[in-house]
Amino acid sequence: MEGAARSIERKRCRQVEATASPALLTYPARPIQGGRLELAPPKRGLWFAEPKFNGWRALVHTPSGTLWNRHGGRLTIAACFRDAVEQLRDLADDGLIWADCEALERRHHIARGTLILLDAIPSDPMFTPSYAERRAFLESLRIPLEPFSSGLHAGDEPPLLLTTSRMVCAQDEVLAFYQSLRQSNRQLGAEFFEGVVMKRADAAYPVQLRSPLEECRAMMKHRFIT
Repeated sequence: MEGAARSIERKRCRQVEATASPALLTYPARPIQGGRLELAPPKRGLWFAEPKFNGWRALVHTPSGTLWNRHGGRLTIAACFRDAVEQLRDLADDGLIWADCEALERRHHIARGTLILLDAIPSDPMFTPSYAERRAFLESLRIPLEPFSSGLHAGDEPPLLLTTSRMVCAQDEVLAFYQSLRQSNRQLGAEFFEGVVMKRADAAYPVQLRSPLEECRAMMKHRFIT
């Protein structure tokens, strides 16, 4: 009974917070263009590789369920992600207040209405965890991992999924992951992945409101060349 009461109280508090939309904390991080991965020089230091999804970037304030696009405007298709946003509201109790996501809708037939959680953004400017630390936090939330990078699509995936992320220590590992995503596109029958996004393991999330076009040098994207 006590646990149920606490759950009800947390939901009540979230409903109160949702009555006032917060100010945008940051533009979503914009990786620099890395060109063809086959021609790119090996990166120095420790990096992680994530799939580059074919969707819309969506920054979510989880307590209120407010969504912004990559330009800092309200996401016009926010209503398509109600179920995913409701799951994110519950994760606000675990410390996930600002979520950087990819919204899947309309560009292909796979997983419409799904949000892929890409990163966690600290709401305290004095707290600057590295990507490796943010990833460990996201994995602690036990969100289902997206299956699409393995070429799988059952048609009944949960509305909120966590992106795949691989620590890569050599260029051959990145290339193998890159090529596996191209193969997954063939299995899925859609241009679901556009390439890979590389994130430096020791880098903080680039919180900034100067410009939505400002690029982050600790992140780099390599698109497929068809």
